[in-house]
Amino acid sequence: MKLTIIPALVLSLLVVSLPLSAKVSMPSIFGDNMVLQRNTKVAIYGTAGPDERVTVEVSWDRE
Repeated sequence: MKLTIIPALVLSLLVVSLPLSAKVSMPSIFGDNMVLQRNTKVAIYGTAGPDERVTVEVSWDRE
């Protein structure tokens, strides 16, 4: 009985989380491994829904 409950629980969690993905769109100029000058101001732009939260992280402070 437990063997059927666990897959059903995982499947239901996956189905519930599908609508939670954000529809954020960025221009093709921004991408993985792009290079920016350190400690400068850069304008980042794109589109998202009115209540979407967007976070930009830089990696130069990580060591």
